[in-house]
Amino acid sequence: MQQDYKTLIIYVLTLFVVVLLIVLKKQQDHLEELRDEVVETEVNTIDPDTLNQQSDEEPSKITQVPIRGVIGLIIDDFGYRNDHVSNGFLKLPGKLTYAIIPGHDHSQLFSKKAYDAGYEIIVHMPMENIGNTYGEEEYVLMSYFQDDEIRNRIRSAFENLPESVGLNNHQGSRGTADPRVMTLLAGVIKEKKKFFIDSRTASNSLAETTMRKYNVPTNKRNIFLDNELDEQKIKTQLLKLADVAEDKGIAIGIGHVKPQTLSVLEKELPILEEKGFRFEFVSKLVY
Repeated sequence: MQQDYKTLIIYVLTLFVVVLLIVLKKQQDHLEELRDEVVETEVNTIDPDTLNQQSDEEPSKITQVPIRGVIGLIIDDFGYRNDHVSNGFLKLPGKLTYAIIPGHDHSQLFSKKAYDAGYEIIVHMPMENIGNTYGEEEYVLMSYFQDDEIRNRIRSAFENLPESVGLNNHQGSRGTADPRVMTLLAGVIKEKKKFFIDSRTASNSLAETTMRKYNVPTNKRNIFLDNELDEQKIKTQLLKLADVAEDKGIAIGIGHVKPQTLSVLEKELPILEEKGFRFEFVSKLVY
């Protein structure tokens, strides 16, 4: 009996190692594809002897800047507002992903505007917290709901935002730790051929592991930019995100539709791009 128990443990450990190696191989293959690319930057050069001369064509050359890291940047909580702040995010450079809460007054309007402006759209799905859960009564996923209610709410969220190509969780410290809720979520996302990003609002989240179990393309957040709404601290977090990207090849950060976050991104995104960091839609960073 004891020998059978030891054999079972060895079998389970071996299976775990095999699965882990497969996941790591997929991640490495995806990273190598991204590393093979380079960022091309135009640098204008002017001959000093022609500074005072008019020219119809300015000479230029293309320099190749090796990619130091690939960053997926998600901005959460669109849908609440339609003002100079939310519109300011539509002027930022780079391939950014905007997560919109379904059902609010400006959700569909902003989704269309952002999509037309070339940004990527995902559903910011409300989920149950450990503490009180407020708002989004029509869409929030509560752990005590029946299976069909949960599935229907997820489908309705995608229908409310037809431009969306994936989903991440809004709050959800209880919801993402519930295996039944995450299994139902994985089923609908797979049915819709979308992807999932785990916002990691709880350390015991089962979201990413559940998605991988059901072969749903997924990844997780590495850094929150603006838990503290102070521009210097947001900049520090953004630079930490760049460090993670340089160290691991890929990093995913999440910020929010706040004026302080917008101000930092307006200043820092062009600088990071000049230094060789590439911003990419998170749909390209899931596996």
